[in-house]
Formats: sequence, C-alpha cells, structure tokens
Amino acid sequence: MSFEGYQGDLRELSALELGPDDSHIPNDDDALIIGIGLPSLRLKVFHKWKNRGGRFMNLIHPSVRQVGESLMGEANILAHNCHVSCNTSLGDANYLNGSVVLGHDARINHGNFFAPFSMALGETHIGSGNSFGVHSVALARARIGNGNTIAPGAYVYKGCGDNCILAGNPAMRVD
Repeated sequence: MSFEGYQGDLRELSALELGPDDSHIPNDDDALIIGIGLPSLRLKVFHKWKNRGGRFMNLIHPSVRQVGESLMGEANILAHNCHVSCNTSLGDANYLNGSVVLGHDARINHGNFFAPFSMALGETHIGSGNSFGVHSVALARARIGNGNTIAPGAYVYKGCGDNCILAGNPAMRVD
C-alpha cells in the first residue's frame, strides 16, 4: 500500500501494490510490515496503523545472529547478517539494513534506521527516529537522543541530544 501519497520505489514489486493505505481495512489475520527506511515516516505509519488495529510482525532474515536473551518490539526489520548481542532491547519499527551490530546491553527505542555496517556498541542508549549512516558507530555507553542524523563513517563517542546532525571521528555537530 502507498502511505498518504508516498509510493516509494517498489521496482519489481510494483505489481503487488494494493493502492492507498486509507482504503485498506485490516483483517484479523493481517500481519503488516513497514518497508520504509525514513525514520519519521516509519513511525508515522506504525502509529497510524496501530491506532487502526493493525498487527505487525518482525521480519528477520535467517542469517541474523541473536546471542543470548534480548527483547524486541514489533514492526522491526533485521536484514541479512545483522548481529544482536545479549541483553539488548529493540523497540518498535526499527530497520536494521544489513550487517548491523547491536552490542550487549544496548537500548534502542523506536523507529530508527541503521544503514549497512553501522554499529551501536555495548550499553548504548538510543532514542527514537534516528538515522545512522553506512559504517557509523555509536561507541560503548554513548547516549543519543531523538531525531538525529549520524553521517556515514561518523564515530559517536559520548552522544548528543535531539535533532542533531553529527559527522566525523570524533563525531561533531555540523548543523
């Protein structure tokens, strides 16, 4: 389904388009997946459909390695070769887009996008609606707020508040 006019780039899947999301009424046996990477839009879709009674499933590639106990909400996508360490908490509507590493005791809230090869190392705390670029790293015990953009290759040592753009090593605010 398209979401409020957002079509995305369905490519070879375009024949599966069901039309605008407002025309769909969820059935009891429907399980929804959000295939949108943009954090703010993922969260908007999630909340809209949750309020309409939609049920979500997690989409986890068979190559994902989960070590030990972890908690996971719903509507998450974990693409190929991701690694989730012990005592990790992953909220709702997160998208880990290939070879992402979540270290032990990481706490990840809702609606975050992790580009391929990004990492959130041990004991990091990450808010909601953040976007992590390719090969970006939140180092151990970093605290990252909400709505941030972490540039490709950035290394976040201590963290940041809300609505920042960080780049470099060490990552510095550039907005």
